Amino acid sequence: MSDLIDSASVLIIRDNNHTGKMEVLLVRRHDDIDFAGGAYVFPGGKKDIDDQKLIDDKGVFPIGYGELIGTAIREVFEESGMIVGSHQDLDDNVYNLIKGRISIFEFMESADINYFIDDIIPFARWVTPQAYRKRFDTRFFLAKAPDNQEAIPDQNEVVEAIWAEPIVFIENNYNKMMFPTIMNLKLLSQARSVEEAIALAKARKIVTVEPKIINGKRVIDPNAGYGEIDQTNIHPGVKNHVD
Repeated sequence: MSDLIDSASVLIIRDNNHTGKMEVLLVRRHDDIDFAGGAYVFPGGKKDIDDQKLIDDKGVFPIGYGELIGTAIREVFEESGMIVGSHQDLDDNVYNLIKGRISIFEFMESADINYFIDDIIPFARWVTPQAYRKRFDTRFFLAKAPDNQEAIPDQNEVVEAIWAEPIVFIENNYNKMMFPTIMNLKLLSQARSVEEAIALAKARKIVTVEPKIINGKRVIDPNAGYGEIDQTNIHPGVKNHVD
């Protein structure tokens, strides 16, 4: 059995000023990446030991979530260029970061950033099925999109960043997403606005989801609140993996 890798994934949401409908940020991973290559995902990634140094005030989170707040914020910045918070002029530090003169941790520690910890809400927890050779224990967070910031892919791990309505995106990109992404988009679609999504997330009891593979299909605990969804023709996740 593979060891579980702690990771964080963030559903960044906003209300579209023109349509009035809620949107979520999705990024598309580079085709050549072994895990989720070419797939649309939420910004996120595995925990780094230095993540704990980024945030002094981690707020009040359930066990297993507060430890990954630094990871969540760092991964959002790395993959979309967005900072869940407010900041002063970052031009010099960004230039030094791009040139490789400072690390991502040095950048985030030295930048004058006020992180909006209260805008980050635990949303879900998924554990990769035992059938997979690489397994993640992923804490999903919900975060209100910061004002006056644009999502810009890093063109390394991430080659595209788009805002989309959850159900519309599922209908149009079903085969380009992994099972957890589809299911969490579906769960998010229960809300019609950022305010409602946050309220529902705060009120919902999170049930850890560890899918079981039965007759080639993923089966999850019905108490997690996701309902059912067709699992055919979805992104396999790890390249060359066969359930």
